[in-house]
Amino acid sequence: MTTEQIVNSFAHDGYLQAVLVIIALDVLLGVAASLKKGEFKFSWLAAFARDDLLAKVFPWFLIYAASKWAPNVAVLGIDLTSIEKIVFALVTAALAGSLLSSLKDLGLPVPEPSALPKLLTGERQPPPEP
Repeated sequence: MTTEQIVNSFAHDGYLQAVLVIIALDVLLGVAASLKKGEFKFSWLAAFARDDLLAKVFPWFLIYAASKWAPNVAVLGIDLTSIEKIVFALVTAALAGSLLSSLKDLGLPVPEPSALPKLLTGERQPPPEP
């Protein structure tokens, strides 16, 4: 693939669109939360761009590009396409954590991390073993 094709493919990728929605929501909710607290600073937007866009999304793009440019290459026995999907999951989890933090700053109820296993597995105890 050419560089133009890789960039075009990334721009039309559904995963990128999902990440962009999370980023937009996080920025809007973060700005709303900081305005509500009276602590808004433009420097925080620059920090968000540096820490979230450049440190998370750009490296994911580089791995995405590598997986498109050399789809048959494997690192430690794992193909680049699988690595790209793993990195996407990590980027999404990090951005979702930031989004949850913004929701919490707005005063909305957000489950604490210690409550997540109960949310994921349910309240009931497993049946006793025979």
